[in-house]
Amino acid sequence: MIGRKALGKATALPQPVRDVYVWLNRNVGRLDPAERALPNFYVVGTQRGGTTSLFIYLLAHELVHGPRRAKGVHYYDTNYDKSIGWYRGNFPRVKTLAEQGAAAGAEPAVGEGAPYYLFSPTIPARIHRVTPNARIIAVLREPLDRAISHHNHEVKRGFETLGLEEAFDAEAGRLAGEVDKLLADDSYVSLPHIHHAYLSRGQYAEQLERYFSLFGRDNVLVLDSSALSERPEETVRIATDFLGLPPMTGVDYPLYNKREYDPVDPDIRAKFGPAFEESNNRLRELLDPGTISWL
Repeated sequence: MIGRKALGKATALPQPVRDVYVWLNRNVGRLDPAERALPNFYVVGTQRGGTTSLFIYLLAHELVHGPRRAKGVHYYDTNYDKSIGWYRGNFPRVKTLAEQGAAAGAEPAVGEGAPYYLFSPTIPARIHRVTPNARIIAVLREPLDRAISHHNHEVKRGFETLGLEEAFDAEAGRLAGEVDKLLADDSYVSLPHIHHAYLSRGQYAEQLERYFSLFGRDNVLVLDSSALSERPEETVRIATDFLGLPPMTGVDYPLYNKREYDPVDPDIRAKFGPAFEESNNRLRELLDPGTISWL
């Protein structure tokens, strides 16, 4: 696998040579997929909750490996039509991991993630079929703050033209029938379900229960987004302990994808905050006290 430093040097080369570097980096793993590992952990969400920051922090650990590019391969959502060989091709060789683990005295962690993995009704079972012994990490943000940030994110990306309150009001109509389509057809990709589920994504209890039932409660770690931003070293230590890894030292913890927004009208909070009460009550029953600061 070509490293990032090599790719950086390649930018000074002629375009045809640069094209070869890029092709190799994207495809070399697919030349020997049977020799490559599958993930043993996933950071499944939530969107706008700090998953990118957490994944980058974990990659600073010498025993943590991600895909060749970015934190997510999106195999289980938008690339589910690809083969398992295609998926394996994104990860390190089993032999390399075994050698590293033997030298370090700890099993390396291979992971990927995407925020939609938590929200999708079909993806937990897909992950379980491929990697039934994987460990799952979810980072939860206060649901209305998350929904507001999500809306701003979709506006910035060009997927949303409605204002905040209008988009929240339109959500139920936009999502009508989408879950049934997802459950009925493995090839179906729902853009409304991905981009416009602002309030629905904050119904965390139901989403976590899917993973608890498949992987077991002990194999699912739930982290607080606020704790990750305010106490990143402590929170990452919880994650590395969960993955069976020695702790990291001397690591910086910058925040990624952080954006500043105008204050939200209190009427918006009064109108939409109650949408999460039932789910939050169930969440209190599912999680240990103190796990989530905003509950």
